[in-house]
Amino acid sequence: MKLTHPDVHFDIEFGKDDSLIPVCVVESPVRWREIQKELISQQSGDSGNWVLSEGDKELKISKVMEMIFNPLQLDVNQRKLVTAFLKSFAEKAVNEMHWREGQELNTHIQTFFGNLEVEYSFEFSINEELDYSSLAKAMGIQLVTEYETDLERLLQYCILLQELIKPKLLIFWNLRQYFSAEEMKLLYSEVCCREWNVLLMEHYIDSRIDGEKWYIIDKDNCEIY
Repeated sequence: MKLTHPDVHFDIEFGKDDSLIPVCVVESPVRWREIQKELISQQSGDSGNWVLSEGDKELKISKVMEMIFNPLQLDVNQRKLVTAFLKSFAEKAVNEMHWREGQELNTHIQTFFGNLEVEYSFEFSINEELDYSSLAKAMGIQLVTEYETDLERLLQYCILLQELIKPKLLIFWNLRQYFSAEEMKLLYSEVCCREWNVLLMEHYIDSRIDGEKWYIIDKDNCEIY
């Protein structure tokens, strides 16, 4: 898989055998802003010049790419994640493992509402089939992550993304400004172990960490790779 742009001479490649983490350093504030704006726009579903492809197939960026701008402001109960979770929850509730339990639960619910109906002077009706997504929302279901460090928090968030949204690419913006070299090495180890495709977009870096593959656009817009 690779990420390309007509105004950038290098291709950012993912999933290669060398297991290097691609890091794109953009020193020019103008280029940095332009790149970020265009990727945000394309992630929102607008057209743009960034192309993410897998073999000969172009992938729709809005469907397969997620971006993290601040690892200290991660909302596991954001609408996108919760919607994906409820969809997954409803699917698992009717699978072979839980189907019988679901039928028994529905019978209890139908009986409960039927018993309540006799206490009114009028009739009411409910759906015969149980909507597990609506039931989960009615029960106030929420996603919960447990962590002791900011790095663990980020990893838990990424694990949720991968399980529920299943993005093909995660882009982190200025992540190295938040974590030490040792913390980044731990993150890289997890990324490689879990076989995630990630890209670090950095405005400035003064030293290389083992396991990184650098692509640089300097202040004069010269490319080094």
